[in-house]
Amino acid sequence: MGRVGAVFLRNRLPCAVAFALAWFAPSAQAHPHGTVQCSLAVDYKHGQPQRLSGRLLFDQAHSEQALLALRNPETQKLDEALQQRFVFGLRQQLARWNWLFAVSVDGQTAELTEASPPALWWSSDGRLGVQVELAIATDRSTLPAVLVGAPWTFACMDPTRYWVSDFMQPDSGIDLTGCGRHVKSNVHRILTGPQAGGISFQVKCLD
Repeated sequence: MGRVGAVFLRNRLPCAVAFALAWFAPSAQAHPHGTVQCSLAVDYKHGQPQRLSGRLLFDQAHSEQALLALRNPETQKLDEALQQRFVFGLRQQLARWNWLFAVSVDGQTAELTEASPPALWWSSDGRLGVQVELAIATDRSTLPAVLVGAPWTFACMDPTRYWVSDFMQPDSGIDLTGCGRHVKSNVHRILTGPQAGGISFQVKCLD
C-alpha cells in the first residue's frame, strides 16, 4: 500500500487521485502536517455498538488545496467526477486505518468495515470533510463475551502521525442512539509522538 501513490502516478490517472494520494504520502509521516477534527455517532443494539457514523473535518490549508483539485479548470465549479476520484484516492490511504477510527472492548479491537461508500462534505467555513459509515463487528471470535454495560472505547487517531486529532464538539464528542441509560468518560488524549496524537473515550451502555 505504501507504493500506491507511485503506482497511480505511473499509470497517469487524473490529477485529483494523485493529489489525494500525495496528501497522505508516507514520506510525510515524520511529523504532523495538519489537523483533523472528528465527530462520532454510534448506534447501539442490545447493549452493544453496531454501527459508527464518523465525520472527519480537515484544516483550512489542506481544504483549500483539495478545493483546487476538485474544481473544473474551465468552469471553476466542483466537478462530480473529480470528487469521486478524489474520494477513491483518500480511500486508498485512510481506509486501511479504518478512516482513523478505532473501537475496542476489554483491550480487544473490534473489526470495522465500510457499511456504505464515503462521501465528501463542506463545512460552513469552507473546510473539507468526509463522512464514513462503519459497521462494528461484535460477533468475532477474537472479541470476549461482551455483557451489557461493558465499557467500549471509541477513538479517533492517526497511527501514521500525519494528523493531529481533536473533536468538532469537545463538550459532547459522541452521539448515541439505541442506548438509554449510559455512562460516558471524559475525553482522553492519546500521544503518538511529540505533537501527533488523538482522542478517545469510553461508553458504558446500561440498557
